[in-house]
Amino acid sequence: MTSAADTLPSGWSDTDPPAPRDPAADAPATNPLVGLARMMRDRWLWSLLAGTALAPLCAAAGFVSAVPLYGAQAILRVYPQEANILYASGDDSVLKTFESFVKAETTYVASFPVMDRARQDLSRSHPDLTAGMTVQDLTASIEIKRNDSLIVLTTLSRDAGFAAAKLDAVVNAYLARKIEAEANRAEVRLSELQGREVALTARLARTRAAKLAVGGEFGIDALTRAHVEKIAQIDALQGRKADIAANLAQLRADSGQSRPDQSQLEILRAILLDAALADLSRDRAQRAADLARLTARYPATHRAVQDIRAELALIDRAMTARRDQIRIVGQTGALTTTSADATKATAAELRALSDTLSKQLTALRAEARDLNVKRTTLASLTEKEDETRTLLDETRKALEVIRLEAGRALPGYTVLMSPPSVPADPTQDPRRLLTVAGAVAGLALGLAGGLVAALANGRLRFSDDPRMAHLPLLHVIARNASLSPAAADRIRNALQLHPLRRPRLVGKGRLIAVTRPDHGGAEALVLALAESFARARLSTLLLDADAPGGMLTARLTPGPHPGPLPGPHPGPHPGPHPGWRQALLGDRPAPLPLPDHPGLSFLPLGPATGPQDGSAALPAIRAALSWLADQADVVLIHTGSLAQTLSADLILSACDLALAEVRVGDDRRTVAARLDRIDTLPRHGGAVVFTGARRSDPGCAA
Repeated sequence: MTSAADTLPSGWSDTDPPAPRDPAADAPATNPLVGLARMMRDRWLWSLLAGTALAPLCAAAGFVSAVPLYGAQAILRVYPQEANILYASGDDSVLKTFESFVKAETTYVASFPVMDRARQDLSRSHPDLTAGMTVQDLTASIEIKRNDSLIVLTTLSRDAGFAAAKLDAVVNAYLARKIEAEANRAEVRLSELQGREVALTARLARTRAAKLAVGGEFGIDALTRAHVEKIAQIDALQGRKADIAANLAQLRADSGQSRPDQSQLEILRAILLDAALADLSRDRAQRAADLARLTARYPATHRAVQDIRAELALIDRAMTARRDQIRIVGQTGALTTTSADATKATAAELRALSDTLSKQLTALRAEARDLNVKRTTLASLTEKEDETRTLLDETRKALEVIRLEAGRALPGYTVLMSPPSVPADPTQDPRRLLTVAGAVAGLALGLAGGLVAALANGRLRFSDDPRMAHLPLLHVIARNASLSPAAADRIRNALQLHPLRRPRLVGKGRLIAVTRPDHGGAEALVLALAESFARARLSTLLLDADAPGGMLTARLTPGPHPGPLPGPHPGPHPGPHPGWRQALLGDRPAPLPLPDHPGLSFLPLGPATGPQDGSAALPAIRAALSWLADQADVVLIHTGSLAQTLSADLILSACDLALAEVRVGDDRRTVAARLDRIDTLPRHGGAVVFTGARRSDPGCAA
């Protein structure tokens, strides 16, 4: 008995039907990040560019909208009059009194008289910033805190200089009022000592001016060193003058006589040098002869020739040295013999030198005397300055004693520990934060815009769209690329290996419908697939069942074809040959052979006299397809678009397999809904070919 698998046509797979799928197991994991990343594919660059363009604008808006606040701080410290009051034992009334005094001073800093005086100072120095400012406004803008013995004043302002000016005005007003109060208490006792202090200060200034007039740019130490140097120069000149006098006496005693023994020695030395020069001359002549002999035999670069030349150069230098020595010996001998005239000239020169030294000694003694006078005067002025400074220090100590005694009435006194300064940077500067936030917001807006565009876009963009993942993807065709024969053969092989869901009837060819989920037709795909089946030596029949379009018939049938009929869809192109419409009426038209495509026959759409798209019934469609299945091993049916062809669903229900051509730009929801129909209507399901993919599409790499 023959099984169903043994009677399958040649080239078809006998793969067992797949087991029923569990919808829960097939459901993909719901990860929102993966979905967002899929939607943002190929949109990251444009989103980042848009965010980069928006980031400076948002950052500038954030920078302009922010207002920096400059903070300034001043610290006043209250010192106690009693020493070691923090470690006092027994009665702590002194410590409590000091703490109360610190609290009182803190309150006094924020009092109305101090703030009013500070406001008046600010009104004079910053009239534009203090317009309408009251004492209460100034008090509210300054925070005053007490920390043990410290009084800390802090404030904030939009202007850096005004923040420091406010604290400076408050501190100056507080200290000025304190000084005025102390001055009133000690005015009587201080008046006499203050006058004496002024007189001593003027006297000290006059003494210092006199010292500068006497010493100039030199002090007493510099004058002392200069005086010592002058004395040393005088001693040196006196020694030289004594040596000259001794030389004159020696010249008079010698009277110009020369030494014969010295002359004889010089003559003997000259004779010896002349003999050595003669020996060197003979040696040089011998070397010159050797050089001439070697030059005739060897080249100039030979080692022996170079050695002889080096020896000649050495002998020449020795002869030159001997000549210089003979000349020097001759000159020395001439100098040794001194005449009477030379002796007289030498004595005259020595006497002239002695006179010059005498003049220099006179000038040096005068300079040393002036330096000694200045040094003595400066010593006297320095002593007077020290006395005046001592009296001034004693007067100031007395003034300090009076001031301290005047302040003893209070438990402590206040000093400015840290003066306010103009802040270089804002204390609270939201500009940087708002600028960064604006830049981040601009970048986020760009990315959000890309995400919104991705969410709003209802078109297919890539072949691995999750809504079409339940159908097998047979092939991906890149944009602007045609379907090559190899790609068509790959699709054909995948169709042949497609598993069967149920046993099929013996002796019938496989019915494969090629359709489009969205608008348009799949003429190029169905034609390339038919040629591939024909190359595989399978009898192949190509059927044009796209009733509204008929573009495949217009492409393959020769002869003139009328234009499209009026209506919302392209009209049919009825040819002179009977075809699919006549088969629906029960006729059995013969397929047309295609000379340009050997091994392939074609059944056109047929004249418009047959049933139209909306009038085709399911029994007629099934009967016509059953007849066509007996005519060939493979029947490829071009159904056109499911959105445009009303009979496409009926044709799919009567076919064995459906191949859907999905293109970039198809409506996502339409494709998702119609791919379910493509998978459920045919006997063995459907498959997908993706067309117009980008170069970065994952299906292209697969």
